[in-house]
Amino acid sequence: MSQRRSDQLPAPAPPGGPAAAAEPLTAPPEHHDAGGGRSPVLSFVKSNAAIPVLILLLLPLANLVEGRSFGAYNARIVTLIGYNIILAVSLQLINGVSGQFSLGHAGFMAVGAYLAAYPAKTYARGFVDPATTLLFYVALAVVVVIVGAVLYGVLRAAALLRTFHRSLPGIALIVLIVWIAADVSKAADLEVIPTWCVWSRGFAGLESLFAGVIERGGAAAASVSSHLSAAAAKPVCFIVLLLGAGACAAATGFVVGLPALRLRGDYLAIATLGMAEIIRILIQNSRPLGGALGLTGIPKYTTFPWLYGAVIVTVVCVWRVAYSARGRAIMAVREDEIAASAVGINTTRQKVTAFVLGAFFAGVAGALFALNEYSITPTRFTLDRSIEVVVMVTLGGLGSISGAILAAVVLTILPEVLRPIAEYRMIIYSLLLIVMMLARPQGLLGTRELWPRRFGLAFKRKPQVTKQESFA
Repeated sequence: MSQRRSDQLPAPAPPGGPAAAAEPLTAPPEHHDAGGGRSPVLSFVKSNAAIPVLILLLLPLANLVEGRSFGAYNARIVTLIGYNIILAVSLQLINGVSGQFSLGHAGFMAVGAYLAAYPAKTYARGFVDPATTLLFYVALAVVVVIVGAVLYGVLRAAALLRTFHRSLPGIALIVLIVWIAADVSKAADLEVIPTWCVWSRGFAGLESLFAGVIERGGAAAASVSSHLSAAAAKPVCFIVLLLGAGACAAATGFVVGLPALRLRGDYLAIATLGMAEIIRILIQNSRPLGGALGLTGIPKYTTFPWLYGAVIVTVVCVWRVAYSARGRAIMAVREDEIAASAVGINTTRQKVTAFVLGAFFAGVAGALFALNEYSITPTRFTLDRSIEVVVMVTLGGLGSISGAILAAVVLTILPEVLRPIAEYRMIIYSLLLIVMMLARPQGLLGTRELWPRRFGLAFKRKPQVTKQESFA
């Protein structure tokens, strides 16, 4: 008879019973005390230690980039690289991580640019009045909420018509759009809006409400700002402008994305392209925003540390979202929307989340751009701008955040390198892109990253192995 191995013999039950017998077979729990393992706070600090270090390194680099020896031309290229990195990384979240195809990034950038430049010029008073600037966004939010509630009620009422006939909601919406267009065009030719122009009177009422909120709260807001020193008020006002512009772009992305993201592929691209063109035309015909001539006299505040500090925050936020539990759900929708829905993932919510976050950072890029220029025009935010960012994302590799950064740097520098041969510059630039896509159709990095996807993994301690496990 063959001798049985010792590890196959049943272990005698300890006094504690079967529950106690199972304990030695598992790794002992980690103790986060001073003498044992690391605490969660220490683990968090180690995994995020590089972020404040990178931001602090921007200060000495600013002296180099903004100095005379570096040159205004080179500084301008570095600034353009910063804008393009934010735009490419934020679009990577939409096109690469969530698997959508958006051509409307220039529209979100335009929303952020104009809704940062206008309050900076009108209400910020040289960046020393952050409270009044914040009041502008509060008043705008009140108007947007009212408009959203009216639109929601109209759409719900139109949906109820489906009980009578399924084609009635579409017919009702077409009639409503024609009614609003006729109402507004008729009222535009009259000095006094007649009573029967319901929609024009409603728009005038919203304009009066916005002005009333600013007028009634302006004195209190100015009083609050007066308690801040100029050294503290200016950065606070700048942050309010960045966040407010980003929030406006995110709200636009939500309004557009909620119905549009039910589409796929080419249909979604056409919908987002139409959205971007609508935004540009609305700005072009808006008198407060300067119309076709653009907005001039914008105060300048964007500097190298602010721009690349925003770059670092954008990359970290998009990275953390992409490789978090929420990011895995978004990637699951990208890979197979039907399977993701079958396991309980709300596919529309995940796509809208990616769309809104991408729109937010595009708005921040627009705000940084506007507050670095003395004037902006609608021609800065055309379809060509959206396609440039899409090319950066595709060339870097769909799904690779570091690839989007690399492509943004390369495609910003490449036209400047080819500038000495100006007559052939765009031809060579286009040929290089074609050759690159033929040689590397998956992009520069494909889906790979240049650094670990989860920074905290490098600091995690290996699990301890007990004696029972070592003999198994």
